[in-house]
Amino acid sequence: MSKSKKKKRRTLPAHTEPAAPPKTGDPEKTGEDVSRGARWMAALCYLNILILIPACCKWRHDDFVRFHLNQGLVVLMLATICAALGLVPYLSEVSVSLTLLVDVLSLVGLVSALRRRKDWLPLVGRMALRFHPFS
Repeated sequence: MSKSKKKKRRTLPAHTEPAAPPKTGDPEKTGEDVSRGARWMAALCYLNILILIPACCKWRHDDFVRFHLNQGLVVLMLATICAALGLVPYLSEVSVSLTLLVDVLSLVGLVSALRRRKDWLPLVGRMALRFHPFS
Protein backbone atom coordinates (compact mmCIF):
# COMPACT_ATOMS: atom_id res chain seq x y z
CA MET A 1 0.00 0.00 0.00
CA SER A 2 1.29 3.38 -0.92
CA LYS A 3 0.40 6.43 1.00
CA SER A 4 -0.07 9.59 -0.93
CA LYS A 5 1.07 12.78 0.70
CA LYS A 6 -0.55 15.99 -0.24
CA LYS A 7 1.56 19.06 0.03
CA LYS A 8 -0.15 22.19 1.09
CA ARG A 9 0.60 25.11 -1.12
CA ARG A 10 1.59 28.24 0.61
CA THR A 11 0.08 31.35 -0.79
CA LEU A 12 2.20 34.43 -0.79
CA PRO A 13 0.63 37.57 0.59
CA ALA A 14 -0.30 40.10 -2.03
CA HIS A 15 2.03 43.07 -2.25
CA THR A 16 0.21 46.12 -0.97
CA GLU A 17 1.14 49.72 -1.36
CA PRO A 18 1.57 51.72 1.85
CA ALA A 19 -1.64 53.48 2.68
CA ALA A 20 -1.83 57.22 2.94
CA PRO A 21 -1.84 58.45 6.52
CA PRO A 22 -5.33 58.96 7.91
CA LYS A 23 -6.58 62.38 8.84
CA THR A 24 -5.35 63.74 12.15
CA GLY A 25 -8.73 63.30 13.81
CA ASP A 26 -9.02 59.72 12.54
CA PRO A 27 -6.32 57.71 14.39
CA GLU A 28 -5.79 53.98 14.12
CA LYS A 29 -6.55 52.40 17.47
CA THR A 30 -4.68 49.28 18.40
CA GLY A 31 -6.24 48.80 21.82
CA GLU A 32 -5.33 45.92 24.06
CA ASP A 33 -3.56 43.84 21.41
CA VAL A 34 -0.29 45.69 22.14
CA SER A 35 1.82 44.10 24.86
CA ARG A 36 3.36 46.08 27.67
CA GLY A 37 6.91 45.55 26.38
CA ALA A 38 5.98 46.71 22.88
CA ARG A 39 4.42 49.83 24.31
CA TRP A 40 7.58 50.79 26.19
CA MET A 41 9.84 49.93 23.28
CA ALA A 42 7.70 52.11 21.02
CA ALA A 43 7.98 54.94 23.54
CA LEU A 44 11.79 54.69 23.47
CA CYS A 45 11.69 55.41 19.74
CA TYR A 46 11.00 59.07 20.40
CA LEU A 47 13.82 59.64 22.92
CA ASN A 48 16.63 60.54 20.49
CA ILE A 49 19.56 58.12 20.78
CA LEU A 50 17.52 55.62 22.81
CA ILE A 51 15.93 54.60 19.50
CA LEU A 52 18.87 52.18 19.23
CA ILE A 53 17.43 49.96 21.97
CA PRO A 54 14.25 48.89 20.12
CA ALA A 55 16.06 49.01 16.78
CA CYS A 56 18.65 46.46 17.88
CA CYS A 57 16.47 43.98 19.77
CA LYS A 58 13.71 41.53 18.88
CA TRP A 59 10.97 44.14 19.24
CA ARG A 60 11.81 45.66 15.85
CA HIS A 61 9.82 42.82 14.24
CA ASP A 62 6.61 43.83 16.02
CA ASP A 63 4.26 45.87 13.80
CA PHE A 64 3.44 48.41 16.51
CA VAL A 65 7.10 49.02 17.37
CA ARG A 66 8.08 49.13 13.69
CA PHE A 67 5.49 51.86 13.06
CA HIS A 68 6.95 53.99 15.87
CA LEU A 69 10.53 53.15 14.86
CA ASN A 70 9.96 54.60 11.41
CA GLN A 71 8.42 57.79 12.76
CA GLY A 72 11.00 58.10 15.53
CA LEU A 73 13.82 57.81 13.02
CA VAL A 74 12.37 60.67 10.97
CA VAL A 75 12.01 62.77 14.13
CA LEU A 76 15.65 62.01 15.00
CA MET A 77 16.77 63.07 11.51
CA LEU A 78 14.83 66.34 11.83
CA ALA A 79 16.42 66.99 15.24
CA THR A 80 19.88 66.38 13.77
CA ILE A 81 19.21 68.79 10.90
CA CYS A 82 18.00 71.44 13.35
CA ALA A 83 21.11 71.00 15.47
CA ALA A 84 23.30 71.37 12.38
CA LEU A 85 21.47 74.57 11.47
CA GLY A 86 22.45 75.93 14.87
CA LEU A 87 26.08 75.93 13.78
CA VAL A 88 25.36 78.48 11.04
CA PRO A 89 25.93 81.94 12.57
CA TYR A 90 22.75 83.72 11.45
CA LEU A 91 20.42 80.72 11.70
CA SER A 92 20.89 79.92 15.38
CA GLU A 93 17.59 81.55 16.45
CA VAL A 94 15.70 79.74 13.71
CA SER A 95 17.37 76.52 14.75
CA VAL A 96 16.19 76.92 18.35
CA SER A 97 12.58 77.42 17.30
CA LEU A 98 12.70 74.46 14.90
CA THR A 99 14.24 72.30 17.62
CA LEU A 100 11.34 73.19 19.92
CA LEU A 101 8.92 72.14 17.18
CA VAL A 102 10.73 68.81 16.76
CA ASP A 103 10.65 68.30 20.54
CA VAL A 104 6.88 68.81 20.53
CA LEU A 105 6.54 66.24 17.74
CA SER A 106 8.65 63.83 19.76
CA LEU A 107 6.47 64.37 22.83
CA VAL A 108 3.28 63.78 20.82
CA GLY A 109 4.72 60.53 19.46
CA LEU A 110 5.80 59.44 22.93
CA VAL A 111 2.32 59.96 24.35
CA SER A 112 0.79 58.18 21.36
CA ALA A 113 3.03 55.15 21.90
CA LEU A 114 2.28 55.01 25.62
CA ARG A 115 -1.46 55.17 24.90
CA ARG A 116 -1.09 52.15 22.55
CA ARG A 117 -2.15 54.09 19.48
CA LYS A 118 -0.77 54.36 15.97
CA ASP A 119 -1.22 58.07 15.37
CA TRP A 120 0.52 59.65 12.39
CA LEU A 121 2.52 62.67 13.43
CA PRO A 122 1.87 65.82 11.43
CA LEU A 123 4.41 66.27 8.61
CA VAL A 124 6.43 63.29 9.87
CA GLY A 125 3.84 60.68 8.87
CA ARG A 126 4.20 61.33 5.16
CA MET A 127 7.99 61.29 5.35
CA ALA A 128 7.92 58.03 7.31
CA LEU A 129 5.81 56.45 4.58
CA ARG A 130 8.45 57.21 1.97
CA PHE A 131 11.44 56.46 4.17
CA HIS A 132 10.77 53.25 6.08
CA PRO A 133 13.93 51.22 6.72
CA PHE A 134 12.28 49.05 9.38
CA SER A 135 9.63 47.62 7.08
